[in-house]
Parts: sequence; structure tokens; C-alpha cells
Amino acid sequence: MSFSGRIRLYLVLIALLPPALIMAVVYFHSLSQARDTEKTLAQEALYKFSRFDQRRRGGMLADVKTIANDGSLHRAVRLLAAGRDRQVNIRPHLVTLDFIEIVDSSYRVLATGHRPGLLGERLRTDRKLPAPDTIACFETVEYDIDGAHAAVANIVPLPDNTYLYAGHYLDRDYLTMLTEVTGADADICFPTDDRPMYVDMKPRQLYLQSDSLLTVLAGGPETGFFLIAHFPPGAARPVFTSLLKVTGAVAVASVVLAILIGVYVTSQAKREIDNLVDATSRVAEGDFNTPVMAYQEGEFSQLADSFSQMMVRLKSVQHKLVTTEKIAAWQAVGRKLAHEIKNPLTPISISIDDLRRSHQEGLADFDQVLVQTTSTIKSEINRLTDLLDSFVKFARMTPPTIVSVRLKSIAELIQTLYRSQVDNNRLAVACAGRLESIEVDPDQIQQVLINLIKNGLETAPDSRVTVEISETSDNVNITVADNGPGFPDEILKAGFQPHLSKKSGGSGLGLVVCQRIIHDHGGTIELHNGKDGGAVVRIKLPLTHG
Repeated sequence: MSFSGRIRLYLVLIALLPPALIMAVVYFHSLSQARDTEKTLAQEALYKFSRFDQRRRGGMLADVKTIANDGSLHRAVRLLAAGRDRQVNIRPHLVTLDFIEIVDSSYRVLATGHRPGLLGERLRTDRKLPAPDTIACFETVEYDIDGAHAAVANIVPLPDNTYLYAGHYLDRDYLTMLTEVTGADADICFPTDDRPMYVDMKPRQLYLQSDSLLTVLAGGPETGFFLIAHFPPGAARPVFTSLLKVTGAVAVASVVLAILIGVYVTSQAKREIDNLVDATSRVAEGDFNTPVMAYQEGEFSQLADSFSQMMVRLKSVQHKLVTTEKIAAWQAVGRKLAHEIKNPLTPISISIDDLRRSHQEGLADFDQVLVQTTSTIKSEINRLTDLLDSFVKFARMTPPTIVSVRLKSIAELIQTLYRSQVDNNRLAVACAGRLESIEVDPDQIQQVLINLIKNGLETAPDSRVTVEISETSDNVNITVADNGPGFPDEILKAGFQPHLSKKSGGSGLGLVVCQRIIHDHGGTIELHNGKDGGAVVRIKLPLTHG
């Protein structure tokens, strides 16, 4: 991100953070207060439900007692005992109840008010029968022609070991009254094979679900139904919602204002910065003559003046540095050249002296001495010629001619050139990755590999060289290693400088040429000695040139 972009972002954050913090505080505090209020109201509603349920069950209990003590019900019991089932009619007692049956001690139905299909059948309950003069009340599920009903049932002992089984359905009318009393959305659920979440809920304990309170008013796993009450968000929610809207509007206005201010401020700063960036680019391209001018007075004007002064000084320093580097480089080359020229001059001088002495003394084998000395002189002259050619070639090295080439083709060419060494297991070339295309001068890269492989093969008669080529997302890595004695300490310390070659006829410029080629390709080359011995050269080349 650009500097101006960061400034704009900072201004937006500065404008946005305070309203955002206020919105967060308002939201969480209001939400907490609203939930506390809703919880209090829900607890009050639960208290109202308890009173409503007690009154309703108390009324039902009174109705059941009245029916149990009614003479007509006792007459029905006697008729059942006498086997006169057809004369039994308890349907009139359904005026105040939803269901009524007379059952025996095994809950087998002896008489029913409106469910004739139950006659002779056993009720679906395992409830323990009440003791005499007591009434059992429990929640259960009852069935009739309309299907399943959540219900509250009562069991009252009657004469002749019979019992009155009667109660009320928790039907839609009941749910409507419950909603009016508690203000909650009430519903009855009959769980199937799937285990509902409210199976583990404790009765009449509030739980938060989907931003609303939920509780189980009645029922449970043992009863076969759940009476569920949902308490939706209350009237307090719109209050903090409006506060959030106002705070949000303020935040948006602040952000817009910050953006406008940021655009103005950063546009001014960006113009000055772009001016300095352009000047930096010109300096990078070698232009030290164009001064930098600021658009406005102030810090940028001072910076522009300082930059212009720096350009003047940098131009002078660069000129001196280039001159110094050239002098130092050619001094090193001159010392190397003088050293290498001095070596063949000694045997040439000795040969001339031997030839003169043999001629003066008139030795009989003068012709043989003449042939030997002239041969030595010619060999040393050829050596001098090769040495001078190497230095001339180094001095005249041309920039690389960059083309797109498959690096594998260079590796294949190297294997072809050194086929005998590959067959003799003295050279191994391994390529990893696709290595589809790289922008290089193939001839120069080939020359680098040849120089390094030649150096490795000449370290010992049985030396072995390995070349490993791999590819990353941005670079190609080349490692050339041998199992010879490794680089001498003076070479590792001197680096890529002309040095005295340890090989017969060597110019000492091989590694320098390699370094020059890799540098011209924008890559790097490093010299190491392996942990187990041997010389290691690591090269890193960019996939694209420039």
C-alpha cells in the first residue's frame, strides 16, 4: 500500500474507531439491559403461569371430587359390579371435564364417557394407584378420535376396587389462555425418535435460544409431551436499535469527512512524494544533473534541497568510486599478468644461456641442444600467447544476449559434451521441476557450467562431479559439486579475484569469468567447501531477465 493510501486508511480508522467503540458499548450495554429486563418479565410470567396452573388444577380437582362423590357415579360402579355394563352412562359428567373413565386396579377401562374404543383396554400408564382417600394428579398423553392430546389426569379411588380416571386436555383454548396470561408463545410438542434440545432442559428454567428466551412449562420425557413457552424480544429492543442507527449515522458522517480530509491532505503529500520518487528513479538511471524542486514551502522543500545536494555529492563520489574500482581491478589484473609472464621468461632465459654456452664451447651435441632449447622457448612463448589471449578475452567480454530457452536443453547439451564422463560415472546431471523456460544467454551459461565441471574433473584423476538444477517460483538454482580436495583457503578468502592458478597452464580467470557472467544475468554465485570435503559452487538465476 502506498504512503498516501496508508494515511487515508489511518484517517478513516481514527474517524471510525470512536463511533465504533461507542456503538459497541451502546449495543452490548443495551442488549444486556434488554435481556435483563426480558428475563425479569419472563420470570414474572412464569410466576403468573404457576398461579394460573394452580387455579386450573385446583378447579379440576374440585370437579373430580364432586364427580367421585356423586351418587350417579356410585350407582354406575354398582351396575358394573353387577355385570350390567350396558346400563352404565357416565357421559353427563363430561360437562366440566375433557375425559372420564372408570378403571380397575390394572387400569383396564370398565366404563368411558366418550372413548368407547377404550372399553376393555388397558390405559397407557404405569402410574402407581393412589392410596384410599387420596387423589393422584399427573401429566400424560391421552388419545381419542382427534389424535393425541397433552393432558392433566386425576385418579380417585372408588368402591369395589375401582377408580375414577378423569382430567383436562391442554388444547388450543388452553394455549390461548396461557398466552394471554404470560405473554409468551406457547406450544405443545410430542417428541419423536429424534431427541429434541429441550429434553435436557429443567422445567420452568429460562434458556437463551436465537435471541429469545425459552422454557419448558410442563411435561417432560416421562410424560410424553413438552409444553414450551417462547418469550420473544421485548419492547426494549427498538430503543437501543434506534441508538445504534444514530451512532451508525454519526460514524458514517465521520468516515466520509475523514476520507475527504484524507484525500486532500494525501493528494498534496502524494504530489511531493511522487516528485521525489521521480527524482530517485532518475538517480537510479544515472541522471545526477536534474535538480529536485518542491511544489510548496516547508519540510518537502527542505527535503528537495537536501536531495539535490545529495545528487551533486553522489555524482562526485560515483565518479571517484568508478575510477578507484577500475584502477584497483586493473592493478590486480596487472599484478596477475606480470606474475604469469615472469614464469615463462625464466625458462626462456635459461634456454638462451644454455644455447649460447654450447655454441661458444663448440660442443659436439650442439644441434641436439639447439632443438631442445628452441622447443622450450617456443612452448613458453605459446604459453605466454595463451595467457595474453585469456586476459584479452576477459577484457573484451560482451553483455549477454538474452533469449528464452529451456534450461533442460543446456543440461542435455552438457551431458552430450561430457558423454564419456557420464558413462564412466564421473559426471551426474540431475534436474528437478519443470524448468520449462528461463531468460538467459545460453552460450554464456553453458560456458559457466563447462568451466565449473572442467575444474571439478581436473581436481583428481578419479574425481566425480554432480550438477543439480532445481526451480522455485522466482529462481533457478544450480549446484556444481565435486569430491576433490575443495577450494584452498586463499581462494575462499580472495573470492572472485584474479589469482594464481594451481593447474598447469591455468590463467586463474575461470571463476572470475563465471562470476562476471552470472552477475550480468542478475544472479548470484557462491563458493563453498562441502561438509564431507570437495568444492561446492551454488548459482541462483532469476527466471526473467531485467
